[in-house]
Amino acid sequence: MMKFLSKRLTAEAFNAKYPVGTPVRYFQTSGEPSYRDSKTRTTAWTLGHGAAVVSIEGQAGGVAITHIQIRKEEGL
Repeated sequence: MMKFLSKRLTAEAFNAKYPVGTPVRYFQTSGEPSYRDSKTRTTAWTLGHGAAVVSIEGQAGGVAITHIQIRKEEGL
C-alpha cells in the first residue's frame, strides 16, 4: 500500500529525493478515493505558511505534497 508523504517533509528534502518527472498519484481531496496519475513538472517550493507544494502535469498551480503518493515507474 502506498503512503502519503509526511507533512514534515520539506521542499528541499522532497527535491533531493524526487526529481522533476517523478510519477505521482494525486488526490485532490484527502481521504477521498478518487485520484489522478501524473508526474511532477517542477521542483517543490515552500509557501509562506510553510506547506511544501509541487506542480504536476495536468493541474494548475502547486499541489500540497501531502496530497500525493509516489508511484513506481512501471505498474502499480
